[in-house]
Amino acid sequence: MTTSADPFNPTARPPLRISDPGDLLAAIPAMLGFRPERSVVLVCLGGPTGTALGAVMRHDLIAPPGDSAIEPGLTAEMAAAIEQFAIVCARERATSVIAVVVDQDADCRDCHWCTGDGTAECAAMSRAPLHTAVVEAVARAVGKHGCALIGAHVTCEIATGSPWWSLLDDPRNGLVPDPDVSPVTTAHVLEGRQIRASRTELADLLTGDRARRREVARALPEVRAAQAERFGGQRTGRSFTARKKLEFVLFEVDNLASGEEPSARAFAALALALEHRIVRDAVMALAVGEKDLAAEALWLAMTRVLPHPERADAATLLGFSAYVRGDGPLAGIAFEAALTADPEHRLAWMLDSALQGGIRPEAMRELATCGFEQACTLGVPLPPARER
Repeated sequence: MTTSADPFNPTARPPLRISDPGDLLAAIPAMLGFRPERSVVLVCLGGPTGTALGAVMRHDLIAPPGDSAIEPGLTAEMAAAIEQFAIVCARERATSVIAVVVDQDADCRDCHWCTGDGTAECAAMSRAPLHTAVVEAVARAVGKHGCALIGAHVTCEIATGSPWWSLLDDPRNGLVPDPDVSPVTTAHVLEGRQIRASRTELADLLTGDRARRREVARALPEVRAAQAERFGGQRTGRSFTARKKLEFVLFEVDNLASGEEPSARAFAALALALEHRIVRDAVMALAVGEKDLAAEALWLAMTRVLPHPERADAATLLGFSAYVRGDGPLAGIAFEAALTADPEHRLAWMLDSALQGGIRPEAMRELATCGFEQACTLGVPLPPARER
């Protein structure tokens, strides 16, 4: 199969070749941005040759209650995730898929798949009914959309030397090569992408100092009162207020980029600026502008220190920025944080639904275009969009 920076478009740059299941497993952390644990991963293939890498999807592996060897059926959540996988495959026009199950309880170090002696049974076999149920459900779901499951592999972890084996009468097995030296990993690192040890490590990026969060929370009422006095009178209109708040956000983007972290009061003022929907919508344009990384750094810093529910706007902007540049794992974590802070946050819900539905990042850039229009109505220039 081939992988490229632009899924299903191998002409975007010289493609990388992956021909062995072990090499595919080793490449998964680079494709996801972290090493999955207890997961079902689905790799879509398509394009003119049917071998170009498309969407790479992951969901928690969820076992039904009780002994899965006796009750191998799927939970409703697992079944729903597989159906969503199939919908994305159809949208991607995938012609085939490969399923990978990563299950820490599938420890096959002593089994015949690895030793080749054909004599030993192992702990992996106690999970085999669950793994088989999952991949058979995948085959049925994608088959409804004219897509074929051409491979299903299991490993206890994606790490150097971890045994892997195949399902559905496929005799192939082996050991996972070093993921850190996978050609896909090397290509992604050279492009500046980070690969985390786990999804938990990725989520920890959004967890800040509790003491700092309490400090910002204490500053919020005072800053809110001061702003009400400044902007609440007859002297100012909504456009004036929005313009001043947008200018303040842009000022803090530059400040943080120069190494100066906002004070607790400044973080509080930033949170209140984003409560103004024109301002929040306008700064979405920064995700495609020349200061995209500086803006994303500010959204991350805000997400780490703001309390609920003010945290939701910053986390949503962080997720949108990550989404637009193709970092789906970080986007998903950020939208999850936003909806935890405010379950009714409509923008976070919409963006998360788009991400889960496999909508491509380039489709999200239209929202950024709307941001330029909002800023223009306020008379505030934004950093120009990067050329694509």
